[in-house]
Amino acid sequence: MKAWWETLSLRERGAVAGGALLTLVLLVYLLFWEPFQTQRHRLQRTVAELRAELAWMRQAAQEVRRLDGARARVADPAADGRSLLTLVDQTARAAGLGSALRRVAPQGVDQLSVQLDAVEFERLIAWLGELERDHFIAIVTLSVDRTSAAGRVNARLIVRSARS
Repeated sequence: MKAWWETLSLRERGAVAGGALLTLVLLVYLLFWEPFQTQRHRLQRTVAELRAELAWMRQAAQEVRRLDGARARVADPAADGRSLLTLVDQTARAAGLGSALRRVAPQGVDQLSVQLDAVEFERLIAWLGELERDHFIAIVTLSVDRTSAAGRVNARLIVRSARS
């Protein structure tokens, strides 16, 4: 190799050295610098995505804490001293379902069987939502049958306190 180098003229040596240097710079760029920059940009995007996810999680955690605090303030059967039977009966009557309420009977230790006949469907749904949302009473089973009167249904349900 040294003998070959010695046979080259000064101009050829400069061209070969320049080509070798250019090849070395190109190899350093392609093997080290470009992959490093690509990885850096990918990590920057990942960090930005993770920061956005963290912000969402912090907001969701605040919402959970807010809702948990609101839930603790809402009356439930155990908190205000009313039994599940009394609470279901009183809320049904307050929702305007008193005339449709046929039977509220204990079903085991912590459940009630409720029967409503010819009840307005809209009122029934609103009342069930109130039971779950405001009083933490879970609907275990629900059976709804259409009646001959428009907008009215017969409903059979079993409820239990969601806190027990």
